[in-house]
This record gives sequence, structure tokens and C-alpha cells, in this order.
Amino acid sequence: MKPLWKWAIGVAAGILVVIAVASWFVNRMLKPKLAAALVARVAEGTEGRYALTYNRLELSVLAGNAMATGIRLRPRAPHDSTWRPATSYDIQVARLRVSGVGLLRLLVTGNLHISTIAVDTPSIRITTHATVDTAEVDTAGGAWLDRLAENRALAGTRVGRFAIHEGELALVSDRDAGRLHVRQINATLRDIQVDAAALHDTSRLYGAKAAHITAAAVAYTRPDSLYQLRTGALRFETAKRQAVLRDLQYGLTVSKAEFYRHVGRAEDIGDIAVARISLRGIDIGRWVATQTLAASALHIDSGHIAVYKDKTQPNPPENKIGRSPHQQLLRMEQRVAIDSARVGAMDIRFTEVSDQTGEAGTVTFGGTTALIHHLTNDSAELARDPFMLLHARARAMGAGDLSVDFRFDLRDSLGAHTYHAEVGPMDATAFNRMLTPQLRVEVAGGNVRSLRFDMEANDRRTAGTLQLDYDGLKVNFLRENRDGGTSTKKVASFLANRFLLNDSNPDANGVHHTGQVYIERPASFSFFKMIWRSIREGTKQCIGLGDE
Repeated sequence: MKPLWKWAIGVAAGILVVIAVASWFVNRMLKPKLAAALVARVAEGTEGRYALTYNRLELSVLAGNAMATGIRLRPRAPHDSTWRPATSYDIQVARLRVSGVGLLRLLVTGNLHISTIAVDTPSIRITTHATVDTAEVDTAGGAWLDRLAENRALAGTRVGRFAIHEGELALVSDRDAGRLHVRQINATLRDIQVDAAALHDTSRLYGAKAAHITAAAVAYTRPDSLYQLRTGALRFETAKRQAVLRDLQYGLTVSKAEFYRHVGRAEDIGDIAVARISLRGIDIGRWVATQTLAASALHIDSGHIAVYKDKTQPNPPENKIGRSPHQQLLRMEQRVAIDSARVGAMDIRFTEVSDQTGEAGTVTFGGTTALIHHLTNDSAELARDPFMLLHARARAMGAGDLSVDFRFDLRDSLGAHTYHAEVGPMDATAFNRMLTPQLRVEVAGGNVRSLRFDMEANDRRTAGTLQLDYDGLKVNFLRENRDGGTSTKKVASFLANRFLLNDSNPDANGVHHTGQVYIERPASFSFFKMIWRSIREGTKQCIGLGDE
């Protein structure tokens, strides 16, 4: 009998010969046929409108591995004048690797199992075109998922790991300046099953048991090119049920003057910066089942919100009824259901250029913190509880502590809401940054002891009370000088302080003045303008101006 090691060497050599022959046969005989069939299948599936090319294709059938480099899928040169797609695609992949294909399982059971699919530096460019072939527009949001679930050729397919490395996505339009660009996308999806049960399984995200997705930056330019949204790093993890976004910035791409030349009216200009936004306790199941963005908590941490409006610009009447913040929430196409939203350390500033004086007055709320309960527009959530609550604190005008509570009835057809606010002790001269540019009035002295107001409001009216306690109030009425400066109207100021205004509340006779507010809402008044008008009317009554 021959020694055992000779048998082992012989068997090993035989296996190597078989593998070598099989590899040669696959690469010399089958690979060209497979490559040609793949290119032809893409052309057939796209009716000859797209072409697939690549630099190199390697196959190892026995090991169940494949690799392709320099892949590109793009539209062919125009040859069909009747083809006017809604969108077109240009896809490039530096390298695609598929490993661990279970050929024996595929032959025996007909089910395809793959260990790993890795896509290196893919670049996807999707272009929206001016002329749209409506036959190509997918009107059903979940249609693609249903088609995938019903595809018998893919039924039973499983992928252990699908990975994207350093990807890039661009959505552009040849109709306008709209553009979305996402850079350095990295994603890992694990335990993917492609069948009807798995794709609709609420414990999975579209068939994947777990997903981890990151992106280095996102940039979005509005179709009119006037605004751009930019973010830093983005991260989403199903295991932690969490999404985190950093360094969000939203603002003009042009100067304020250019913006107003473009829009031609007194429109608000927004400038927003947020250091970090996180969504925790995301309900993956509700997203898969109903496309509802549901989560336990939304955190918005530190930044600023600045709103600027130049009222010297044309200001045509505009109907703002039904456009309050909570009503806008209800009209959103995306369904949301967030248990609580927290805002921390946000500086808020409103600036308005007066159409009377041409000067800018500013209201500030520094270090704003807020807590919103029941942030939702989901009908099932609203049937259970129709109210959204907002509690906020801030430093008003850098001088007084403000606390405010809103209660919104999200099922009321007229947008019913209530608000209660209190402002602590502060120097009244802090209001000059708003009053003087707007009204040519200056608070020369005064101490606010407290300000409290309670209002009930809807689309038709606002009603309530305002209590302002103060002492030592003195005002100056101003005029504009020829040199552009201002000076005091001494006679008018003396008469007002001596005979018209209450220098304190309670006044010298011990009478406590309370503002009784009732205002019918003009259609042109916004939600915030109604709040400001209510405070103004109540304050006038407390200081003795009444309805003047």
C-alpha cells in the first residue's frame, strides 16, 4: 500500500487540476458569453435607451466570487425623439465585488444566497427633465416595494452583508436651479431578505435586519437658487433607532438687496444655523408600514434663527389665514408622530425695516429653550389626543426672563390655540431697539416689574387680558434731523409724560390698569403679527393710551 501522504498529494493535485481547468473554462468560454448577455439584458430591459459598460470582469464560479471594475450605466446617444423621460440616470461604480454566492443551494433549492456585496465609490446622478413622459412617473409611493416583493426571480434571495464605500449622490434638474448633493456615503446593511414577507416585515427596514448609514455632507440648493441648505455629518442606525445630523445651515446665496430685487415684495428672509439635530427612538415598523416618521424624541441643540423683513419693499395684501405654524404642520405631506421635541440654547432674532422710518428694529430672545409635547399630524395620534403643547423660556431683549406656554388644538378647523406668558423684572429701556427705529419713540426711563398675558385665539380673533406692572416710566418723542440724526420733541414729550401716560401701574391713585384685548384678525395678519398686536394693544391700555 502506498503511503498515506502520497494519496493526499494525489488527491490535492487532482483537485487543483479540476479547479484550474474549471477556472480556465469559465474565464475563456463562459465569461465572454456572460458579459455579452449582461450588456444585452440591460439594453433589452431599458428598451435600448441605456448602455452598460465596464473595464474588467473577473469570475470564480467554484468560489462563488465575482468582481467588476469601471462600471457605468448611462443613457445612450439620443436616437428616439419620442422618448421624454421624467428622469434619467448616470451611474458609475469604481468596483463591484460579490463573494460567497451559494451555487449549490441555488441549484438545489432555486434560492440565491450571497455572503457579501461591496460597492466601492459609486456615483449616482439623477436628472429631472423639463419635458415629462407621464407614463414613466410612479404615482404610488410604495409601488417600487410591491414590484420588488412580487418579483419571482428574486424570491428567496438573501444577502449577508451589503456595503457601500465612499458613495456620492446628486439630484439635479434641467428645469431650474434645484440640486441635492450628498457626499461620502458609507452604508452597511446586514441580513437582507428579498421576499414579500421580509420586505413588509416591520422589524426590518425594507428587508434588512440592520442598517448603518453615514454621509459626510449634504447640500441642497432651492429651485430659485436664492437659498441653500448645507449640513455636516449625517448618521442613521437602526440598531440604536437613532439619526443624528450636525452643522445645519440654511440661508441666502445672494445679498438681501439682490433677494428683494428678485422677489419684488416684502418677504421674510430666514437665516438658520443648528449645531446638532438628533432623532431618538425611531419607530422603524411604523415607517415600513405607513411611511410615518415616528420617534420618541427630537433634540435641536444650540444655534440661531434670524428673520429679516424690509417693509419698504412692495407689500401686496396676502391672505395668511390658515397658515399658523400648527396649521402648516397639519398640511405637511410627510406624516410625523414625535412624542417630544426639545430645543436648547437657541438665539432667536426678528428684525424689521419700518416702512415709515426706513430703519430696522430688532426683537431678540437669547438662549431660548423649548419643549414640545405631541408633535404630530398623524390622524390616529390626533384621535387619541388632539392637543400639542409648547413651553419655552428665553432672555427677552437681553434683559428680562420670559416664560411662555402655548396649547394648540390640532383638530379645530379654525386653528384654535391659547398662550400664556410672563416676563420678569427688566429695564424698560431695553425695548428701544425695537421702538425707536419703528415708531420714533424712546423710553427714557422705567422699570418693568412684571408682564403677564393670557390669550385665546383662532383664525378669526384674539381675546384675553394683559397685566403690565411698572414704575418710573418716561418717554421721549423723537424727530429726524437734517443730518440724519434724531432729537427730542421736548414739548410733546413733556405733555405726554405729564398728562397722558401713567408713569406707574398701579398709578399714583392706586388704580391697577389691566389691558382687555379683543382683536378681529385681518386676513393679512400672520400668526406672529397677531401676537405682537395683542401685546401692543394690552400695553397701550396699561400705560394710559387706551385706544388712541
